[in-house]
Formats: sequence, structure tokens, C-alpha cells
Amino acid sequence: MFDLVKFELKKIIARPSTRYTCLAVVLALCAIMTLNVLQTKTTSNTEEILSGFDAIHQRQAAAEEHAGVLSGDRVAEEVAAYYDLAFSELDPSEIASMSNAAAYDAVSLTYDDETWSELYGAGYYPWLFSAWNSGGKEPIQVSALLGPDPEVPFYDAIEEKVQATLDDGQEGSWVYSDAERAFWTNKQQQVAEPLSYGYAGGWENIMDCIAFAAFAMIAVCVGLAPMFAGEYRERTDSVLLASRYGRTKLIGAKLVASFVFATAVFAVCAVIICGVSLGAYGAGGGDLPAQVMALSSPYALTMAQCAGIMVGLAYLMTLGFAALTFLLSSVLRSVLSIFAIDVALVLLTGMVPTGGLGILTHLVVLFPTSGLVAPTMFWRYMSYPLGGLVLDHPAMMALVYGVMVLACVPLSAWAFRRHEVA
Repeated sequence: MFDLVKFELKKIIARPSTRYTCLAVVLALCAIMTLNVLQTKTTSNTEEILSGFDAIHQRQAAAEEHAGVLSGDRVAEEVAAYYDLAFSELDPSEIASMSNAAAYDAVSLTYDDETWSELYGAGYYPWLFSAWNSGGKEPIQVSALLGPDPEVPFYDAIEEKVQATLDDGQEGSWVYSDAERAFWTNKQQQVAEPLSYGYAGGWENIMDCIAFAAFAMIAVCVGLAPMFAGEYRERTDSVLLASRYGRTKLIGAKLVASFVFATAVFAVCAVIICGVSLGAYGAGGGDLPAQVMALSSPYALTMAQCAGIMVGLAYLMTLGFAALTFLLSSVLRSVLSIFAIDVALVLLTGMVPTGGLGILTHLVVLFPTSGLVAPTMFWRYMSYPLGGLVLDHPAMMALVYGVMVLACVPLSAWAFRRHEVA
């Protein structure tokens, strides 16, 4: 059996289309991740535009200035200090009535670079005030509306925001059932308080870039499309099916070799994405809570766990599309048709306009380019009610692609065994 697996693996790798596609994917990923680092931009304390590693170091330093545990007292003190600084020369009532752009301009024209940096720098205060923010206001506008001593404390505001998000129903496109509301409310209540803040740029970048694993899926599909269809096209199917192990061990060897190939391709791509992200942006902050990305996230997970879940799901999706390719290859003779179907499902589904239709949105985000996105996965409250059971987005993706693997593999073997030789 081992020799058969090696033989089938060599056949996959020996195809020029497989080698060239895998090489192109690896080179493309290296280029994308390099540009991802070089094109990172931020503003220094003197409003100088920084890019590349300078921007990364600036972001890290700015975030670490506010790092630590966010106790209720600390938040209250910071909110009061922000208010005193922001309105030392501005009228809060005027700022509250301005548009976002006007409020931002007022701060830029009134205060020097150092003060502006304290009010807007590093994204800390926009993040902190997002607990009370609605409608995408500037942090200084939220501060003007709240005053130095908010009536609703920080952690109570987060709980209220969760309920407001459920009431909003993804901008009116989805009505949460009672079971879904209970599911999300219970999940949010499991988030430990107080939260911690800090820098976790490397882990966040993994989540930002893991959707590029779709390239690995395409490479796998290219390599596996001829698995059975190639035998039909070359008319070797009659020989194989008539051989002693043609309907048993040979099929098993093809499937095992295919999964080994898919795993190897994904591993290389994952190492590039994760290695560049952690190497360039830093591996620190993996133990920080998911709420560092968005306070409204209802998940009691660390940043490293979130990144791990997304990488794991990307791998499961790769295996799912490998299994689907087996099935297509066992029933179709045209390799081009198989590849076209795979590309449509892996890449083109990300271009489908949902038009504000909740059901269509819930369907589209189960595909790679739309689903492997941190907001969709961890703070957009995507849930799937299945009778009395409620699954969140990661669980639903795991279910869909797990079933795809379990269903397509035996079906492809059955279809090849039952194939009528021309």
C-alpha cells in the first residue's frame, strides 16, 4: 500500500501543470506577504507618514503605551482624562453637533501634533470609545456626548452594545430568533472581565491574510483534477479497473496520496503567511483577548486561538475542496470543467453581490474568500439556527467542510469503481 501511495504521489507531482501552479502560488504568496509588510502605513507623533517596518514599530510602541488590564477604575480615569484634554480648547456641545469630518478637522486645527496624537494616535481611543459608539462617530464626538463621567460604565456599555447589535439584525437583513439571541448573549457573558489591551499585530495579520490560502486550494484542485479524469482521458481506466487491486487498494492509494499532497501544499502556504506575519509584526500578544480586535466580539478566545481557528478552518476547507475534486474527477472526463467548477466555488463566490439579503450573505460567507475573514468569523454575529440547535460561523464552516470530506471521498471511490469502461 505504501508503494502505491508513493507512486500516486509521484504521478501528481510529476505533472507540469501541478509543479508550475504550485510554484506560481508560492511565489505569489511570497510577493503578497512582502507587499503586505512594505505597504503597512501609519502616522507618527509628528504626523509623518511611516511605512514598512517603521510603521509596524510605531504601531507596536503606540499600543504598548496603553497596554495593561482595563479595570473599571482605569477606564473611568482615561475617559475623564481624554475629556479634559479634548475640550481644554474646544466646546463639547459644538463638537457633538458637527459631522465626523468637521470634528476631525477641528481637532487638527486646534491642537498641536502631540495633542492630536494623544487623542487619535494608535487607534486606542477609537477602540476604547467603541463601547459607547454608534453610527461611526469620531472618538472626540463620543467623548462630547458621554461627558467626563459616563452614566453607563464601560463593561455595561459593551453588554448593551451586544444587545443593540442583535436588535439591528445585521442592518435589518437578518432577524435573530430567541434561540440565537440566547446563544450570543450567553457567549458574550462568558468573556472574562476585566479585559486586557496590548499589541498583537502578528496574530491579527495572520487573520487578515489567511484568506490567501484560497490560492493553496486552487493549487490543490489543479493537482488533483486529473486524479480519475486523467485515467479516463488516457484510457488507462480499463487496465486499472481490471487489475487485482484496481477497485480497492489503488483507489485508497490515490485518495491517501491526494490528501498528503493537499496537506503539503497548504502547509507551505500557511508557513509563508504565518511566518511572515509573526516574523515581521511580532509574535507577542497571543494571550490577549479577541476583544483587542473588536470590543463587541462575544468570543472568550485569545488572539492566538482565533488565528489558530482560522488556520485550522482554512486547512479543513482545503481538504473539503480536495474531496470535492475527487468526486468531480470520478464523474467528469474534462479536467478543464473540473477546474472551472473549483475556481467558481473557491474564488468567484467572493464576488457574489448579496444585496442586503441575510440568507444569501449567510450562504456566501461559507466559501473561502468571504468566510476566512476575522470580522465575519468573530464579531458579525453570523449564526445558523438548525431546529433547536444554533451554530456560529466557525462551527457551521467546520460542519459543512467536514461533511464534504466525509461524503465526497466514499462517493468518488464508489463512482470510479462503478465506472463503465468505454
